[in-house]
Amino acid sequence: MSSRSLEAITDPHATSRLCVHTRDAQEQASSFGLLHQSYEQLSTGAFSGSLFAISANDITVFRESLDQSVFQTGVSDTQHITIAAACELSERAYWNGRHIDQDSVVAFTPGREFELRTPMRSVCVGISLAPSVLQSLSPERPPEYWQKLFTHHDCWSETGRLKFDLQSRIMHLLQQVGAAGDPADGAADLLDLRELAIDYLGSVVERGQTGGQKLRIDSYPRIARRARAAMLERLGEPLSVTDLCNELGCSRRSLQYAFESIYDLGPVAYLRTLRLAAARRQLTSGMPGTTVQEVAAAVGFSHLPRFAQEYARMFGERPSESLAAHRPARAA
Repeated sequence: MSSRSLEAITDPHATSRLCVHTRDAQEQASSFGLLHQSYEQLSTGAFSGSLFAISANDITVFRESLDQSVFQTGVSDTQHITIAAACELSERAYWNGRHIDQDSVVAFTPGREFELRTPMRSVCVGISLAPSVLQSLSPERPPEYWQKLFTHHDCWSETGRLKFDLQSRIMHLLQQVGAAGDPADGAADLLDLRELAIDYLGSVVERGQTGGQKLRIDSYPRIARRARAAMLERLGEPLSVTDLCNELGCSRRSLQYAFESIYDLGPVAYLRTLRLAAARRQLTSGMPGTTVQEVAAAVGFSHLPRFAQEYARMFGERPSESLAAHRPARAA
């Protein structure tokens, strides 16, 4: 496991490589510093993820693999626009109010919040660029134009040759650098990729195409977002579906449909994943004096054996094992 994080490269002559393999969803999220994000594991079983990336100057290319369904929330880096496309999706995903498939491309707009749910198995490749490089597409437009454009046009369907070429070149470069071991060997290829990415984005702008399937009810993302906030505020308290409906002023059916559309889970199951994720953060924090019983009570589990059973089912290890693996070493 690794806690390294990919950050922006400021030296124009520097090239860096990052390769991480993780067994924890939140550690996976923190590896990619260009997206300030958080991952919540939704499916049950031991988590496995990897990230391989190479950066130089104002460009980063990456490949991410996830072997569990996760819900990703965060804010894109203000100095970069990131586009990502799936090489593999075991089922459709959710992106900012839309259901998307393997033909979809998404754009993480600088400084904008995002929501993404990936299925049990997903592999994607992407590229991050400084927005200023897009000026060559239309020099007369101000820099703010591109941010506004991709804010309202952050998903499109793509089966064309340019997308295939871009994905193939990214995969080839990452494999080449991974085998060679010297990131500097890929510096020239990165510059070529930047030009290819600019041409690709220019073609997207010309077509003005949108993609993904909008949710049947526009209010579902808002309902789910408000319900999630209420759950996070009351993780340690009893909270029923009726309580949520009364607080949000919505019907049980609307709440159920909203959660199934966005998280692929009902509200009760999703609340359980939030509580278990909060427990995992506490158990792996390395704080002295932490006990399994105290953590279980803090996240709303009054029955310790039930908590241990649910935790092991969710993360593939017992809570005591998570605690022991991150217990601070005793002083001699």
